[in-house]
Amino acid sequence: MKKYWKLISTTAIIVLSIGTFYVNVALSAEQFPTFVIKTVSGDKAEIKPLVLQGYYEETNSYVSNNLTITTEGSTYMGYTFLDQLIGQPDVMIEELQEEYRGFMRGKTTWIDLFYEDEQYLAYGDVSYKMGSMRLSDFKFDVSLLNKKDVDTNAFTLEVPNGENLEYMSVDSVQLNGNELTLITQNSILKNDEYYDEKHIYTINIDDQAISSHEELYQVTQGDGNTYTNVQLVETSPTNTNEHIILLKTEEEMMEEMESSRTVEMNQEIISYNLVTKERETIDVPELNLEENQLSFFEGSTLYFTKVAEQELVVTPYNLMDEQVGQAITLPLSSDNEEGVQPPMIMVNNGKIYVAESQMNKDLDANVVVADLNTGETLFEGQIALEDSSEEIGNYELYIHEIVLR
Repeated sequence: MKKYWKLISTTAIIVLSIGTFYVNVALSAEQFPTFVIKTVSGDKAEIKPLVLQGYYEETNSYVSNNLTITTEGSTYMGYTFLDQLIGQPDVMIEELQEEYRGFMRGKTTWIDLFYEDEQYLAYGDVSYKMGSMRLSDFKFDVSLLNKKDVDTNAFTLEVPNGENLEYMSVDSVQLNGNELTLITQNSILKNDEYYDEKHIYTINIDDQAISSHEELYQVTQGDGNTYTNVQLVETSPTNTNEHIILLKTEEEMMEEMESSRTVEMNQEIISYNLVTKERETIDVPELNLEENQLSFFEGSTLYFTKVAEQELVVTPYNLMDEQVGQAITLPLSSDNEEGVQPPMIMVNNGKIYVAESQMNKDLDANVVVADLNTGETLFEGQIALEDSSEEIGNYELYIHEIVLR
């Protein structure tokens, strides 16, 4: 028995440490403050479908947790072992799991892998085998649920030229008719050089086959001090768009005495038509990309934003008539402070939803809903402690996602 005492002692210490950690975290959870959205003006019914997903951190103790904020207050992530192990799924994923339990079983809980409209719920992901040296056997996992007749079409497809892949992930899923489009990020090794590529695969659902495949962009993983990345511009996962919009950014790493910083050198907006497979560069000379951020895309409209003197200026640009629309201004709690992330926006059914993305004792965070056609502010509120007399230490609250239920 003596020869096992070290193993038994070590196991006991590990179990006690884990138990103590979760007890401490659970006790801390009970002490996390409750945040609410307090009305400044307008109709609070405008934010009833709004869910803000974020992250709370007590800066003195480094205790932190994910949270959601709605009209009903704030909810922190659960503290079961499974919650801590796999994290908390997106609010939309939780709703899909509740409503379509059978279809959602076994699927990766990442909202970008799903598309949903009134009739269909689609899913596209990539799977692979993990070897000792590299990943292999890349395959697309595709599922389409017809909500009306509860019929599911699920199949796998071998990824073309998968033998060249080092890694692959799905950025977005779109459904147009019987064609499912997957936009992917591919990492490949070619002639001893690593490349990041953006690909678009069109899958015919009826034929269960890839009908077209195109490489949209290829950039090397670092060329001296310059870097290039190509990102999809955010859009609603519940709307069908004829286009996808890409933002290509070239950056240079500037080395300084004791640190380094990244400087944007050039940005380019690219539109890809999912129906015609045509690609074009979007030039909007009226909106300088050094001053205006391309923040959202819906239907055929791009939305540019910039912060100016405690206001968020939102300017639409229509792809069809190539015209810049009337800008609207929305109230913010603070001006463009250095180091503070720009506000988050979401556009849906003619309304724009805005949430400032950072809050602490010295920095407020506004929540605003406005009519995009008239520019009228329908609701203005602030994220605040439910109990304003509550004494809490220094903290940071970050909002990283806006969801509409």
